[in-house]
Amino acid sequence: EASFAPALEDINVYTLDAKLLRIADPALLPPPRHSFQSLALSHFRLHLGNLPVISGFAGESMTRGRLLFPSTSVIQSRNTYDTMFNIGISPVVHFGSNTIALNGGIQYTIRRDTLSPFFMNQNLFRQFLYFSTTSFFNWVAVNGQGVHEAGPYTDQHLSSRDVSGKVEFTVGRPWGRTALLAGYSIRDLLFNPLVNEYFNTASYVGLQHKFGNRFTAAVLAEDLRSWRVQGVRYSTAQAFLPGGRFEFRATPRWSVQGSFLLSQGKGYHQYDNAQSEFLISYMRPMRGNLKDGTGDVPVAYPFRFSIGVQQQTFYNFAGSSKTTLLPVVHFTLF
Repeated sequence: EASFAPALEDINVYTLDAKLLRIADPALLPPPRHSFQSLALSHFRLHLGNLPVISGFAGESMTRGRLLFPSTSVIQSRNTYDTMFNIGISPVVHFGSNTIALNGGIQYTIRRDTLSPFFMNQNLFRQFLYFSTTSFFNWVAVNGQGVHEAGPYTDQHLSSRDVSGKVEFTVGRPWGRTALLAGYSIRDLLFNPLVNEYFNTASYVGLQHKFGNRFTAAVLAEDLRSWRVQGVRYSTAQAFLPGGRFEFRATPRWSVQGSFLLSQGKGYHQYDNAQSEFLISYMRPMRGNLKDGTGDVPVAYPFRFSIGVQQQTFYNFAGSSKTTLLPVVHFTLF
């Protein structure tokens, strides 16, 4: 798996920063920023008798750009390399005719930065659990995740603890064309021994509809709330994010995906922005043979390639860097 995609910060990160800095002149506000992430992962799956599937990956990512460093609330350039090792198990639990698919495991990340090593060099240990269900009573399907990640910085007396969770409900008949989508997520990022914390919640609701077998569209509305504590100061921010997404399957191999998101701050509008993304994807099976101890078994691995653009416009921002147009590339073979 490989990808090249932008990493954007949400509107509340900008708003909290501006409020903590107490900048009255809009022309002096920090300009919009972004980073690019290049990612390469090598996945594996291991089947051992009747045991749950063991899966994981080893990978490397390089992220370059400008970032508000959460430990210090300072905006600086970054050139960050993450080396990741991940392993987990994927049991399936049965409840009558319904199933719950679980994926739990651990991940170790070695993070090193060539431009800002003091603020970024860190060793991180993550524990995670993902789950998804079939449709209970042929009406409600649930998926979600819980993640805990913590670790020390290598060049300073500081450590971080990051806890996040998410749950999403899909309400509707599995064979129906219309479904209600609703979800809630939470994140708490804490730094020790500093008095520095970032807390964020997001709740959303929307509708998804299938137009025939080729076109699927969804409209969503999200309420984003955040607060940050930095020493003896604190700030809060709230934003409303209406948006939508679609997928059109032109042929069994070619498809088009798109999305749009409008971020509107509550009481603070300098960083209101509009984001959109457009991708063209190609997918086909890559066929081969697998030796299973009794002979060659024909197998097909899904190959998928996507290319497109992502755009972000800060239409109320008083300074420069109002609009960015960024490339997006994804490649998977597994």
